[in-house]
Amino acid sequence: MKNSKVITTGFTKENFKQWLGTKKIGFLAGINRPITSSQVTILAKSIDLIGVQRTLVIAEISFITGKKEWYIIDGQHLYHALMRNGQDIPYVVVEIKDKADLVEKIALLNASSKTWTTQDYITAWGSLKTDYVKLNEYLNRYDLEKSFTASVLMNFSHDGSHINKHIKSGTFEIINEEGNVKILDYVTDLLKIIPRQNRVENRYVCREFLNFIKSCPDYNHERFIANMIKVKDQFKFATQQEGRLSDFFYKLK
Repeated sequence: MKNSKVITTGFTKENFKQWLGTKKIGFLAGINRPITSSQVTILAKSIDLIGVQRTLVIAEISFITGKKEWYIIDGQHLYHALMRNGQDIPYVVVEIKDKADLVEKIALLNASSKTWTTQDYITAWGSLKTDYVKLNEYLNRYDLEKSFTASVLMNFSHDGSHINKHIKSGTFEIINEEGNVKILDYVTDLLKIIPRQNRVENRYVCREFLNFIKSCPDYNHERFIANMIKVKDQFKFATQQEGRLSDFFYKLK
């Protein structure tokens, strides 16, 4: 963890409680994965057999509740397993500068066991930023690729190939929410006309349709869909050939 102050130490179960005293140690619900008792049981058994292979990572953070409090940012299951076993609690303290630093460090810590997915970042940032909560809601509502849905909500006019960088860095924001949600509805209507195709073909259709709408200020959705239904067989054929779909859309507007 570059540029982080790290203090390594370890306490017995009793000393850990004494060290905490009146301090409250919290868990980052909504950022870290939920704690499951079955996983704690598995980890407790593993510790009995091969000992502790990792340490808790804790940090003092003020931007979550507005006052400085201690949080376990990695090792929630380990903490409960050690408390259950009555064993020493090794830990390190890391410095967390801000929200972005917190998410980045949690992602790096989890990468050693399981690389974080785009959804993990959305979930983590969702506990800190409202736009990520909304993004997650729209991802549940629309059966579209995450990158496409996010790119539409962020008002990107392309296929959103760089949207994951915004999601991971915490810079994703929803722009013109009402107008762009309407576009997601339009895309959903379009994909109802023909059966779902393979991932690549659906991505191509969504991308071309988005670019078409963005460049067509007089777009009339009801008329377009009515015309599309009449030529749906030709539409399916057009999706098979790169470059034909854009012209096909313009003929129907």
